[in-house]
Amino acid sequence: MFSSREPWNWDRLLGLLKQSKNLFTTQFWKKVTSKPEAELTLVLLSKGHREVQKLHLSPTHQWFIKVASVAGVVLFVFSGIFLIDFLIHLPERSILKTENSSLKKELNKLQYHMDALQTSLDRVSRFDQKLRALTEVDKEFAKMKGPIGQGGGVVEDPANQKFDFGDFQVDSSQLDMDEDSTKYLDRREVFLFQKLYSWMRRLYKDSELSEQSVEELFEVLKGREIQIAATPSIIPVQGWITSHFGYRMDPFTGRRAMHRGLDVAAKEGTPVLAPADGIVTFSGANGGFGNTVMVFHGYGISTLYAHAENVNVRQGQKVKRGDVIAFVGNSGRSTAAHLHYEVIVHGVPVDPRKYVLDRML
Repeated sequence: MFSSREPWNWDRLLGLLKQSKNLFTTQFWKKVTSKPEAELTLVLLSKGHREVQKLHLSPTHQWFIKVASVAGVVLFVFSGIFLIDFLIHLPERSILKTENSSLKKELNKLQYHMDALQTSLDRVSRFDQKLRALTEVDKEFAKMKGPIGQGGGVVEDPANQKFDFGDFQVDSSQLDMDEDSTKYLDRREVFLFQKLYSWMRRLYKDSELSEQSVEELFEVLKGREIQIAATPSIIPVQGWITSHFGYRMDPFTGRRAMHRGLDVAAKEGTPVLAPADGIVTFSGANGGFGNTVMVFHGYGISTLYAHAENVNVRQGQKVKRGDVIAFVGNSGRSTAAHLHYEVIVHGVPVDPRKYVLDRML
């Protein structure tokens, strides 16, 4: 070791470093862990040397003490290394923990907004289907395009399918989680990310289909302003639908009976609006329907509004979409204030929801 009598020089330091290499040799560790051959006696003297005790250590006991001491030193050294590493990286770990917590919160928020947007997209899809059925776009567009040709061709690989999303082109093969990422995320987070990527693939695909659908609608609806204006496409009154079109239990007889329209509950006196342009064909009392208005819109479509408090139009009067034609009431055979609304096509009552382009329906 260093001595105060010997001057400091670099040669001595290099010599010590060379000697330290012995720590990593097999001979050194064999020597350290070798079993002593002779018994060792420890003499213990009390204070004042009045009592003497002898402790005899066999070679086996000496070997256990030596191995335990070496293991303790090694454990102490490694514990010190781990402690130093922990203290050095403690601020970084604290930051990472905070970031992970924030990421989980943002992931939950993203999941909520994703579900809301998914609901909105589904509603838009239903609206598009309803509009196409209402305007018979599929039939019209089929006539415009003529017979659809069929034949063989190269089958595209779905994994390499690309979508044109605005000014960007997206490769669907990139919309999947990396396998390495799943090792560091819990099961719930993996599920959410997989759902997000799946939703994005659907969004890109639906965007192309929606663009095509809008182009077809535009082509077919050009020049059909009169027919569109005459189509009852809005709900006549805002309220709560208490009874739908179809069979139900009659509130007066308690028997199963056909209900030919929608019952919309609303406050008495609420304005009833014309859902489309047309001519009033009936206005007045109509038996169990109470105060009633009927409007003919053309193209074989008529609408009926019953149980009104009073009517606001006369027979033969022309009305526009949005005009007030009556007010919600409780006249006729009615249990409470509401509007009974029917859509009749060529004399046959149909479900008004097929025509109403309101997002509630």
